[in-house]
Amino acid sequence: MTRVLIVDDEILVRISLKTLIPWQANGFELVGEAENGRQALAMLETCPCDIVLTDIRMPEMDGIELMSAIRAKWPGTRIIVLSNHNDFEYVQRALRMGANDYILKLAWVPAELLEKCMDIRNDMEDELIKHDEERQLAFKIEQLEIETKEKQLRKLLLKQGTSVETDNVLREFQFNNKEQVYRFICVSIDNYQQIAEESRFKSEQLFGFTIANILNEILKKYGGGELIEVKNGRFAILVERLSEDMLIDMRSAAATFAQVSLSFGIVRDAMKLYDLHDAFVKAENALNARFYDKEAHFMYDFEKSGTDSRMECFQEDYWSELIDGGHSERLHTALLQWYEKQKQTDVSPKVIREKWLQLLFLFEKKLAYIGKDLYAVPSYNGQYPFDVIRNAETLQEIVAWFGGWAVLTIDYMRQSAKLRYRSEIVEVMNLIQKEYQTSLKVADIAKRVGFAESYLSVLFKKETGEKIIEYLTKVRMKKARELLKDPSYKIYEISEMIGYGDPTHFSKYFKKIEGVFPLEYRKSALNSLENHDNI
Repeated sequence: MTRVLIVDDEILVRISLKTLIPWQANGFELVGEAENGRQALAMLETCPCDIVLTDIRMPEMDGIELMSAIRAKWPGTRIIVLSNHNDFEYVQRALRMGANDYILKLAWVPAELLEKCMDIRNDMEDELIKHDEERQLAFKIEQLEIETKEKQLRKLLLKQGTSVETDNVLREFQFNNKEQVYRFICVSIDNYQQIAEESRFKSEQLFGFTIANILNEILKKYGGGELIEVKNGRFAILVERLSEDMLIDMRSAAATFAQVSLSFGIVRDAMKLYDLHDAFVKAENALNARFYDKEAHFMYDFEKSGTDSRMECFQEDYWSELIDGGHSERLHTALLQWYEKQKQTDVSPKVIREKWLQLLFLFEKKLAYIGKDLYAVPSYNGQYPFDVIRNAETLQEIVAWFGGWAVLTIDYMRQSAKLRYRSEIVEVMNLIQKEYQTSLKVADIAKRVGFAESYLSVLFKKETGEKIIEYLTKVRMKKARELLKDPSYKIYEISEMIGYGDPTHFSKYFKKIEGVFPLEYRKSALNSLENHDNI
């Protein structure tokens, strides 16, 4: 409803204005009436209006003074002047001051005044739409500038830029002082992969947007800075002055509003934008320290070499004896001792992960002796070895999980060496091996082997240690690994060839088992084959 206020010192005029026009039926709301400008201003303070119908000559405060006050405080309010024949000079003055229209009180026609009010309302709506479009356009331009700036800074961040490239960024985005120094922080969302897979935020893009908003709000509180979203739950922050209180506030806000934990890699020395890439590498190295200390969240840059004299070579014979002996307690003790040694070394997490992969490949060799492979072993706590070793955030997580998985695997090898599956289970396995590329359902399999779905599911789990759908997934993933080594196949084609209509679902399941997405696996596998051919 368009709100209207009537201001006139003559009661008969006010009554006629109120009663002769069907205001409400035409979308107007009469919010009140006043005898003079002073009363009108008091009413406007509590109830601002869209249109004011005001007389020019009134006691205490006339229409001209009222207009002046309205223009100063409520510039969007429209004004129609009510005048007499001898008020022409005042009317001219009112129009010069911005009155939208006028009527003669002794000759006014209700329909004419209503039309004037409706025209004013239409103009107000058009202006509102125009202002809204202008605001949206200004916002889009501002966002585009922010995104472009962030994109250019991200390029300098991830790759060493030339002086000319850096100069162009400085000039384009008005970093006026080339000698200005900054403090650099890299922010990491703890347990990012797990949170992203839980889909608490519907999409990774929305997840990143949420955290970026939180970080930006805290940045503003401490004087501002540059926030750059990198990838995979990482952000970079450039500030002129480093405040640990700011980082504490960021952790607190992220925990409160997004239920996530943050860690920070902090570069000790101030740097210029020309050193942005080097600073990022240092901050990433600092974050690597959390791999050795689960409780650390504020880490300053340090140097981790690729090798360390204290890092002993992988002792295959030693571990082979422990696995063959099948003594779970001895193996668990050995893993903990190995873990303690690794914590004391001065090597990068990448080197440590490679050592655990060597141990994993030794298990794979042992499984091959009994005609099995790593993928035949049931998952432990819903996770698979390659995924844990490649993606666990801390060494403590690796050893805790691997210890349980190793015991499970040794028990699996012991049972498999003497195990003979029931004919019904073998039939189910053969069916899956032959028809994995179709849209197999557990209900279909049960029907074909002559069992109730629920009974077959329980029987299969009891015999094999895993669910039917888990076995089907492993068969499909094994075929996927073979197909990915052939670059002539597209990822979506491989997805269809192994029974997945949706390539996204295929990639998700593959990542869960291998720890990397199909495209990353392909690159790694092809590189390995190329290196082998060159030997």
